[in-house]
Amino acid sequence: MGISKSEAASALTDIETAAGRSRLMKGYHHAAPILMVWGVVWAAGYTAMGLLAPERWGVLWLVLDVIGVGSTMLLARRGKGTAAPGQGWKIAAGVLVILVFFAGTFALFRPESTDAAIAYPGLVTGLVYAGIGIAFAPRYLWIGAALFAASLVGFFFFQPWLTFWMAAAGGGSLFVSGLWMRGA
Repeated sequence: MGISKSEAASALTDIETAAGRSRLMKGYHHAAPILMVWGVVWAAGYTAMGLLAPERWGVLWLVLDVIGVGSTMLLARRGKGTAAPGQGWKIAAGVLVILVFFAGTFALFRPESTDAAIAYPGLVTGLVYAGIGIAFAPRYLWIGAALFAASLVGFFFFQPWLTFWMAAAGGGSLFVSGLWMRGA
């Protein structure tokens, strides 16, 4: 007894759906440690901002961003059995583009409020993750939305403690998102 063309087509569709879901879950699993690293970088950076004079923030973030990008490249390489070749440099280039965008917008608009400059990276990072979520992997939309919302809540309601808020809420949301992705 054979199967009909429609049954065969349905079976192939089911197989493609399962394979796509498997690739998505594998991608989440490999992204998890990267999100956790950036959560730690974010928490360390914003905590240090709360303790250091603003003149030292640029050097602080330069060092932390180099650590974050280097760690991202190593982690992407470690998962190279499932990641596309060259993924590490693409991720690093993407992070670099975002960092250059931050620097460019700060140079153009020169925020008059330190608090606006503190919250702004959370908004942009939330936007980037939300865009990735819309285009490719839905969980990133929720990560982006949480980061975006946490940045706005901190800016409007926790200004005296904004750096510590961003360390806990921003860094914490990235780290917890990594745990969530790892469990996918």
